Amino acid sequence: MKFFVFAVLFSLPSLPAIAQEVQVPFDSAGTIMTIDQNLEKKLDLFPTYPHFLEARLYRETDSSYQLEITSFENSKLLKDRVVKSATSIQAIQEDIAARLGPQKAGQKLDQSSRTKLLIWETLLSFLGYAPAITSAINSNNASVGAGLELVIGGLGYLIPAALTEHAPMNDAEGSLALGGAFLGAAHGVLLDIMLSNGKPGREIGPVATVVSIGETGIGYAIASKNNLTEGSADIIRYGGLFGMMDGIGMAFAVDHSATGSLWSALGLAGSAAGFAVGTAMANHEPYTRGNASAVLTAGIYGAMIPPLIYASALSYNTNTNPSTGLLLSAVAGNIGGIVLSNSLMNGTHYSNGEGTAVILGTTAGFAIGLGFGYLIAGSGNLNFSPWAFTAPIVVGTCAGFAISISSIGKGSGDQSSTGWDFEANPAGLLLGSIVQKRAMNPAFAPSILSASYRL
Repeated sequence: MKFFVFAVLFSLPSLPAIAQEVQVPFDSAGTIMTIDQNLEKKLDLFPTYPHFLEARLYRETDSSYQLEITSFENSKLLKDRVVKSATSIQAIQEDIAARLGPQKAGQKLDQSSRTKLLIWETLLSFLGYAPAITSAINSNNASVGAGLELVIGGLGYLIPAALTEHAPMNDAEGSLALGGAFLGAAHGVLLDIMLSNGKPGREIGPVATVVSIGETGIGYAIASKNNLTEGSADIIRYGGLFGMMDGIGMAFAVDHSATGSLWSALGLAGSAAGFAVGTAMANHEPYTRGNASAVLTAGIYGAMIPPLIYASALSYNTNTNPSTGLLLSAVAGNIGGIVLSNSLMNGTHYSNGEGTAVILGTTAGFAIGLGFGYLIAGSGNLNFSPWAFTAPIVVGTCAGFAISISSIGKGSGDQSSTGWDFEANPAGLLLGSIVQKRAMNPAFAPSILSASYRL
């Protein structure tokens, strides 16, 4: 029970004020939950919004209605809320029925991300939950272990499929639910290390599984009840990720031999703070997924560049220099990158493809800079210096990011959600090294790079 309570507590900062409202359909048949651009072309209900994106209808506790209209105006994503009476809603329903006809009942629940959720939950169950739980049992019977893993893996598909069969699962709900699943696994590991005073046992796998499943549900509920966009959901989970890594970094900066209980506690506290910051950013600026990808890129490379400069300036040697400066510069660079990119995203509307272009452009700049470093070091014309690598890497990375941002400008606003979706996960690199050094159960070390096909 402690684990569920803790998962809820550190997720609370990401909860904005939730009104007691329920999303209701636009039609009497109960099938049109969202009016998107394609349906609006047939209905023409909102002609005063030339850049209409979607509309949703909510019923308040006093039986009044709120019509939420999302549009794109002056390079900004806007949401208008209009109070409607029951009579006006009935008129809208009759108008829709007259335009579409009884046989064209319209759209069903938005389940655009259900397939993605089920794919990742199935993979996580087979490759994560199942090995983690069976390792805790430590059975000597290979058949029992294999059978248990297959059962757990199969349930990892069947249970989510049953729970979401008649439930909405839009991009925001899928994004924050999966963010909760993977971050929850890392949180579960940190929680067990903290509660065991840095000496986790076989229980670490089941604890991580429980917290992961719990945060999956919490993430879905937050996105659903607060009507988040996919970009807002992304920036919230990225905040939790970066906050966790910064918290762990701060722990080792304060104490080079930090105990497991210290760095795990600061990692959890940092993640909670990151969720709060991510929520504040999402509330202040209407993020698209492409915008969130640009912030993710700046946060990752921002955490890398300052330590490179610091190490080169000091001719850093692990035998003579403390790691405090490196860790603090990484944390500062991560925060600085997020602040900078957040300001750059003000008034922009990046599509998914444009966000991916920022990731690839910045990575290409880093690769070119690293390549020049090897060429300079191998030329033999210059005495080797750490700046031979650091200078071209910094210049290449910054140039790649700047060129990508400037070439995209305000963004196209295309919200197509089809294509491959790559995400770098710094948590995998750091926690992976901790697993090796601390001899922890590696079942829940997150992957360094993940990819999914957006359906």
